[in-house]
Amino acid sequence: MKSKYSFYILIFVVIILVTFVLFPNPGTAQLWKPLPPYNVLWPLWSPILSPPNPLTGVPTPLVSTLNKDTYLPVQPAFVWDPSLPYYYMLYNYVPVDGGLNELIFFDPTEGAFNPVYSFKVWPPASLLKAVITTTLAGTTTTISPAALALPANYASLVSFDPTLWLPFWIPLVNNAYQNLYGIYPNLLTAADILPLNYVFTGTFAPPALI
Repeated sequence: MKSKYSFYILIFVVIILVTFVLFPNPGTAQLWKPLPPYNVLWPLWSPILSPPNPLTGVPTPLVSTLNKDTYLPVQPAFVWDPSLPYYYMLYNYVPVDGGLNELIFFDPTEGAFNPVYSFKVWPPASLLKAVITTTLAGTTTTISPAALALPANYASLVSFDPTLWLPFWIPLVNNAYQNLYGIYPNLLTAADILPLNYVFTGTFAPPALI
């Protein structure tokens, strides 16, 4: 009888272990992926911005890099510098003269009611550095990416709840974008971006303000 109970206990333990391996705790799931060349964090938890790979099921960002000329398949998207208490909301901008697409971002530090000065060409100045090179021909200065030094727990970091931040800001910024650049009927809403009934259970830590 004792060996029979021991067998059942062993089976139960094996089932628990397999469950943890195949279905990991969503609280430890990776929430963000750094994108080159600046290491800003792209949300893996948003199905529309990071749809699951059809072969692996792993959330995959819609873009692989975020440069000045990156084109967003959907907009707005957003990325996060974990030292800041807000997101950079990203949009496409095509100049009226038919020039090449530019990636622009909304800077909330300029205020939601001053949209003319709030949309800027990506990246923000904080993600750039001046590199001075001295040769026999003279001194030249070039501007290069300054990749973020990410905290060790960046992949599961949540400093503020996106379900509170995005529903407030997205309607304001979408409206400002359309007032400046024309009506774009397919702009994403907060409900489009946020996963349905998802509870954010990452590592909560306040951003290091700069």
